[in-house]
Amino acid sequence: MKKNNMIFWWSFWLLFLEFIYKVFILKNFFTWNTFSVILFTIPWIFIFSIITSIFSNRINRIICLLMTFFIIILTLAQIVYYNFYSSIFSFFSLTGGGTGQVFQFYTMIIEVILRIWYIFLIVLIPVIVAIVFRDKIKYEKINYKNLIVYFAVFIISLFGIIIDCNIDNSLYSTKRLIKETYSSMLTINKTGLLTMEAIDLYRYIFGFDEKINILEKDVSFDYDSKYNMLDIDFDQLIEKETDDEIKTIHRYFRSSIPSEKNNYTGMFKGKNIILINAESFDTTAIDEAITPTLYKMVNNSFVFNNYYQPLYPISTFDGEYMNLTSLIPKEGVWSLRVSSEKSMPFVFGNIFKKMNYNTHAYHNHVYNFYEREQTHPKMGFDYMACGNGLEKLMNCDNWPNSDYEMIKSTVELYASGDNPFAVYYMTVSGHLNYNFRENAMSNKNKDSVSSLNYGNKMKSYIAANKELDLAMEYLLDYLEKNDKLNDTLIVISPDHYPYGLTCNELNEVSKSDRCDKFELYHTSLIMYNPNINKTEINKVVSGIDILPTIYNLFGIEYDSRLLMGNDALSKKEGLSILSDRSWISDYGTYDSISNTFTLFKDKKVEKDYVEKMNNIVNEKVSVSSLILDKDYYSRLDY
Repeated sequence: MKKNNMIFWWSFWLLFLEFIYKVFILKNFFTWNTFSVILFTIPWIFIFSIITSIFSNRINRIICLLMTFFIIILTLAQIVYYNFYSSIFSFFSLTGGGTGQVFQFYTMIIEVILRIWYIFLIVLIPVIVAIVFRDKIKYEKINYKNLIVYFAVFIISLFGIIIDCNIDNSLYSTKRLIKETYSSMLTINKTGLLTMEAIDLYRYIFGFDEKINILEKDVSFDYDSKYNMLDIDFDQLIEKETDDEIKTIHRYFRSSIPSEKNNYTGMFKGKNIILINAESFDTTAIDEAITPTLYKMVNNSFVFNNYYQPLYPISTFDGEYMNLTSLIPKEGVWSLRVSSEKSMPFVFGNIFKKMNYNTHAYHNHVYNFYEREQTHPKMGFDYMACGNGLEKLMNCDNWPNSDYEMIKSTVELYASGDNPFAVYYMTVSGHLNYNFRENAMSNKNKDSVSSLNYGNKMKSYIAANKELDLAMEYLLDYLEKNDKLNDTLIVISPDHYPYGLTCNELNEVSKSDRCDKFELYHTSLIMYNPNINKTEINKVVSGIDILPTIYNLFGIEYDSRLLMGNDALSKKEGLSILSDRSWISDYGTYDSISNTFTLFKDKKVEKDYVEKMNNIVNEKVSVSSLILDKDYYSRLDY
């Protein structure tokens, strides 16, 4: 009788790779979810076994080798990507060019691979064993009797999955993650990497709108001048609306509590603002002797002691999206690019442009990278970068280019006149790679860090950010000489933490443990004006809070309910949401992967606090997604 042992090969190999991901990425092998992953892997075992058993010996062997190679590459690529970006790549990012940003820095990829060499070794050991004992692997065509058994077990396993999906109806149950919720890491945790890839491919081909799970709240606010809110009649909007999802969003905003105006409301009314999204900016780059201007700015005016800037899958672009829109990025798409096709009246540029400000945006890298030539004008900016004008004013041939040169060559364009200005900069000097050979800014400022007792990568990172410090020194000096400084608020926020450094390298400087999942994102936010007395803010603040804070400071009429962030100077509880729907609040941290809440010292919470916060986080993520999908802001009447 002909033999075929593909069922044993795929049983071992698929489960082995899933366990590798569970152990080294998710770091929670001994949980009920591991059983769930096994259950979801069983159908794949039989599908792969059937595919590699129904042809001739030669064809089965070729298909088996190709499929094995593909699965290995996919798993290792996702592991490398996670160790680079703390997330996974989607089919959209593959086709949309999102992974291109990684592949531009191939030396960093090599560094990551060398850092996690042991994972590659563990994966390759079974491959070597299989090569050695390749004659023991049988590829003969199976008979119909065994084929029927395979199909029968396949069907039985599907029934097991259906039962597993229906025994839990929690917020992040397996069923909801498959049908309603887009969260790659949570889905992998419950179904495995292979099933998540299949779900992602399906959603890429057929599209996917996240379903909102809104807890109906008996709260409704009428327009009141003491709140940051607009006179929007949500009841009338609900009555006229025919789309059920739009109705749900209306109900969500109707029951949301607006932030109250406070002692800081209108402090900068009619004055200027410069918002800087600083590439890979981090607290560890701030040194009193080497970056004295940044040191002065971060330790004066508003001092945010608990600012967190989580990293989302599209890194810089998602960081810009959060800071400029106060919305949470939708997973699986370039949210900022999608927003360029939607109505976005509440974004930074459009708000100030409507108030007759001169609104400009500058970026010292390629002008059409991430298609910013489409997104930034749609947000209300006159946009200039390398390739559409900035190259005439500064040297754009370095990598990375100089923040100092960008500020020096552009500040006079908007600050020399009498009109108020709202300016946005996306810097690049702090970009990886962090070494003195490949990073032009690190090499330029190498002497400034020569005395530091850190490793070369950390020294290179600080040297690169010395260029941002020089830019801020020039900016403050120019504004002061032209009597603009006292009337200008300067805001500097990171787009993300410097993922070109390991947590251990960050710990060479950091006062907190940056290897902790949450402390990794604990960094600095600057809101500086020399006339503001030092004011320490101890609540948790995040990138989505920047916009509402600015709007309140400038006395802008806006509706705080329509933004996902909160005024950082208000009494509202602080909250920072990570890409896997974990969160940090003023009371503790919640890890969605391990389903663990850690209460901060000397804090107390009610019994249902975690459930309540999980619902708030889920609503904010879902509503942000549907605002894009449904072009929601275009539906408002105000």
